[in-house]
Amino acid sequence: MTSDRDAPAPDRLAALLQTELLDSPPEPGFDRVTRLTTRLLQAPAAIIALVDRDRQFFKSSMGLCEPWASLRETPLSHSFCQHVVTSAQPLVVSDANQHPLVKDNLAVPALGVIAYLGVPLKLPSGEVIGALCAIDHEPRPWSEDDVAQLTELSEIVMDEIALRTENAQRRTIEHHQRVLVHELNHRVKNTLALVDSVIALSIRADSALTEFGEVLRGRIAALTRSHALALDRGREAIALNELVCAELAPLQSDRVVVDGPAVQLAPGIALYLSMGLHELVTNAVKYGALSNDAGRVALSWRHADGRLALSWEEGDGPPVSPPARNGFGSLLFERILGAALNGQVTRDFAADGLKVRFDLPLTP
Repeated sequence: MTSDRDAPAPDRLAALLQTELLDSPPEPGFDRVTRLTTRLLQAPAAIIALVDRDRQFFKSSMGLCEPWASLRETPLSHSFCQHVVTSAQPLVVSDANQHPLVKDNLAVPALGVIAYLGVPLKLPSGEVIGALCAIDHEPRPWSEDDVAQLTELSEIVMDEIALRTENAQRRTIEHHQRVLVHELNHRVKNTLALVDSVIALSIRADSALTEFGEVLRGRIAALTRSHALALDRGREAIALNELVCAELAPLQSDRVVVDGPAVQLAPGIALYLSMGLHELVTNAVKYGALSNDAGRVALSWRHADGRLALSWEEGDGPPVSPPARNGFGSLLFERILGAALNGQVTRDFAADGLKVRFDLPLTP
């Protein structure tokens, strides 16, 4: 049997394809509607049919005989729903054997469709993509109330389709955002690597820059490590214990004790905290507790009410005295980790070792 669908069919088919419903697996929301249809209309079978170019696909069916229930589709030679799509109006068939439009349709002998009630599934843009139908295997009259109930149920189907489409669009947008962020992160990582290379070449060309250059390369390396944590995990938050492990990894020393619960940091907080930890590690190795054979460091933290309290305590190292002038570390602690991030950093140059305490927000 050939379809009598009208001229705008290409637009309708394109709209149907855009729903991504064809050949999709069963979903509870749609199955719920077909179950309700059989109960409310006291019908043995119900179908949500999407009418394609040469077939109808069953997004959901209840009470359908085999093999059609498992195949989840029939050719249009076995379809009453195609006529609902063509007319964009309900189709009411009390006895298919007596109905001129469908009496020769192969759905009558193959699927046992005798009484049929179908209403259109229309997209907001106006295209009819299929039909919600109730089926009986015996002749029966359909009332106006039956048509009204089935029409209301079809609106639930369209709400489900709209929700599904919206979720699919959101997932697509989120995927594109992840791709863009990943690409941006890689470019930042490559830029940091390039800057490090330029500094290395500059040091090689001028030995007077060696000490300053190595310090600067260490700071860039700290930035790279924290950035890599966010890039490699693809996350919006960074685990503090991973950040600490990355900064302390070069030490490989049992003289550094770390203790603290699991906590997630916003990337911006993690970035500057990693630089702060790098400054503390570098200072401890060069001048502080880790510059001799007996010194030790204890790093601990806790969190409450959206804030992080982190403590760095050195002991048994060389005698400590306050610096004569503020260096990079002081500026980092006071202006960025302190004022700019709504945090507070206190330093105590105690005789037995440097004590630093951070009070920072977990998110900016």
